[in-house]
Amino acid sequence: MRFAMTRSFEKSLRAIAVAAALGLAGGWAALGAEASAPKVTVGPNILVSRDGDVPHVELIVAASPRTVKNLVGAAITATRPAGGWACRAYSSTDGGATWKASEFPEQVEWGGGDPQTAFTIQGTALMVALTMNQSDVGKACASMHVWRSENGGVTWQPASEIPCNPSWDHEQIVVDTTKGRYAGRIYLGALYDYPVYRVGVFRSDDDGRTWIGPSEAANGGGTIGINDVTPMVLSDGTLVVPYGDFDFLPEKRKSKGTATSNFWTVASTDGGVTFSEPRKAVSQTWNLDDKETKVAGFGKFAADVEGPKYRDRIYTTWEDARSGKYKILFSSSADRGKTWSAPRPVDASSPATASQWQPAIAVNKDGIVAVTWFDGRNPSDKKEYQEYLAVSADGGETFTAPVAVSSAPSHPDGPGNSQLSPMVWVHEGQISLSLISAASRWGSGGDYMGLAADKAGVFHPFWADARGGTFQVYTADVKVDVPKAPEPGKPAPPAAAPAKPALAEAALTERVEFIFDPTRYDAAKKQVEIPVRIRNKSSEPIYPPIRLEIVGFGFPQYENEDDKKRNAENAPTVLNSSNGKSKEGAALELSTTIAGSDALQPGALSNPFVIRLQLVDATKTPTVRLKATGMVPSGPGSPKAAASGGGGHKSPADREGEEEVER
Repeated sequence: MRFAMTRSFEKSLRAIAVAAALGLAGGWAALGAEASAPKVTVGPNILVSRDGDVPHVELIVAASPRTVKNLVGAAITATRPAGGWACRAYSSTDGGATWKASEFPEQVEWGGGDPQTAFTIQGTALMVALTMNQSDVGKACASMHVWRSENGGVTWQPASEIPCNPSWDHEQIVVDTTKGRYAGRIYLGALYDYPVYRVGVFRSDDDGRTWIGPSEAANGGGTIGINDVTPMVLSDGTLVVPYGDFDFLPEKRKSKGTATSNFWTVASTDGGVTFSEPRKAVSQTWNLDDKETKVAGFGKFAADVEGPKYRDRIYTTWEDARSGKYKILFSSSADRGKTWSAPRPVDASSPATASQWQPAIAVNKDGIVAVTWFDGRNPSDKKEYQEYLAVSADGGETFTAPVAVSSAPSHPDGPGNSQLSPMVWVHEGQISLSLISAASRWGSGGDYMGLAADKAGVFHPFWADARGGTFQVYTADVKVDVPKAPEPGKPAPPAAAPAKPALAEAALTERVEFIFDPTRYDAAKKQVEIPVRIRNKSSEPIYPPIRLEIVGFGFPQYENEDDKKRNAENAPTVLNSSNGKSKEGAALELSTTIAGSDALQPGALSNPFVIRLQLVDATKTPTVRLKATGMVPSGPGSPKAAASGGGGHKSPADREGEEEVER
């Protein structure tokens, strides 16, 4: 625990140095949108981290190259039994519908940070994290541990360790999935040797069991700080390692106004053994006077390695305050990093008063570029944000209008994130006590968020969501459909409207199951918020309107007069009914929770609907009896899910089946 705080202190100093380092001038042209713009469909928000009301920060996610069903993510979590922070992995074997949490003994014992996940070409899941332990001479330092799973993250094998001499930081992983000379090689970049600031690369040729390195890729020379960011492997196996620079020397570090950082890339054509001279990519501007926006740091990079039209194009996106409020900027290189396009906003329609931060970027198999970010466009609360996404199908020339991925706003300064954790550590022989929280240490949710594209081309954002006041891991399927270009001289045919079956209202008692997200209770106000989802367990789609109605309290057929009186006195009041009623007869409209389709398809899960109740006495609240109704296909031969015309999202199993047919 002592060393964990030492590293946290050092990392905070570096964060301050980086935050004092970035600035540019210049304008940009707004991005347009083509008439045949891609269609973005967002599925339901899935709560990944069902492992306690504790903060989860610094998220990452990876998709298997072998199946759409397997995803593995990770986060730093406040879950150590003795207090403090440790990394956990989260795995899904059903395409992201359900998730399993895994913890690791080294993380539980020592604590850790900077999680990374990846899949090898064999389909092995990898989890990498810093572990705050001791070197072979007993000096506190951060080693790297690598865990392997050959069953998609269900179970994990014992870790291999890259010992900490010197201490490692901010490791970043990428796998060569090409068919080139170094196919299957795994690369692990890391920062080390403060205050020289070196970026080195480890490599593994045995599916992540053992590691060679580091080979030095970049060096700050002790005069400027550097930090590695998302590495990439191009289609011919060329490894590209980006990094950012910043002033860290006290006499150069700024504390107000604007400051500038630069992004650079180095490349290796011999499998990560030697590297080219650095090439400058773009510059980043930070507004050091902006105390509201909790920016995350350096830019993120991605490369198109499979797309048919823009293969080997490199993309980068970052937070930038050159025009006032922080906005998400974007640039691309069509010549492997030699030259870069002029920076321009991903979302040119963003209100001038709104801040944007925490970008992530990924490219799918079809060459579609997706960018996600946190967006603070709600004018009533400057700290509130939602996860947004935009995509480009033309190599980054234009982006679609942004869509909200998260179904509810986040409150990063909520009670869970503000909970202070005492930590004792030693600095220069002095015992010190620090009080930190997720809000104070990771106000932006961490240094990075996750975004991956699966084998079918579906995107999976992985973001720190604080809709309940505590950072939790959320995800959603994001499907992108690109309309086919019409033949020259011929107008595009109008899209056929999906056929909708005849419908009739039906009780949903045996058709759905209820799934609850963590409940929130305000003891002072005696108010409870109950986030509830419905899953369609029937074989037919369920159409709106979908409603819950309160039909009574308690079980009067089994109660005497005193029981009935007590239940009547303590019956809760519904605060958010859709029909104005607050007791019996109060209706709750769930239709808006359907995501990715016009109906809740068989097996599909809805977004959460929050039931808000005013209690009288929480210890005496009677059972609330409910009736659920919705519209279902009626008549003989009513169409089932396959012919319902519901459209929208398909299950991972459906996508897997389509792939089998295509193959």
